[in-house]
Amino acid sequence: MNQESPRAALMLVEDDQALRQGLCELFAREGYRVTAASCVQEALASLGEDISLIVLDVTLPDGDGVALCQRWRMAGVTTPILFLTAKDEEWDVVRGLDAGGNDYVAKPFRMMELLSRIRALLRASQPRPSAILARGGIEVDQAHM
Repeated sequence: MNQESPRAALMLVEDDQALRQGLCELFAREGYRVTAASCVQEALASLGEDISLIVLDVTLPDGDGVALCQRWRMAGVTTPILFLTAKDEEWDVVRGLDAGGNDYVAKPFRMMELLSRIRALLRASQPRPSAILARGGIEVDQAHM
């Protein structure tokens, strides 16, 4: 079971039913709470404040995952987004990352690597406590050095 964020909530946006079901089961076994969507409209309706990370396919039946990512970023959504897609050309990767994606994994993928990338994104998105050092009336906030 995942030790870093056992109660983190993932949203999986994937139109392939078998893959969506398999990933939902995998994520649940790892201790994540999972919300699944099969298209852009379901994803838009499902995104809530409690979602810690979005796993997003690029090719969806009612739209483009990259455009959805851009839409969320323009709306101020800062939730980490990991693209998981069959589009594996360099241009596709650059397009996804430039649209606001935090990571990009091409299908077929390795399960353990995917889980590791999810853990890394969740760690990076955790707020860090400010480490303030105080001596002789002077305070130094190490987070802003």
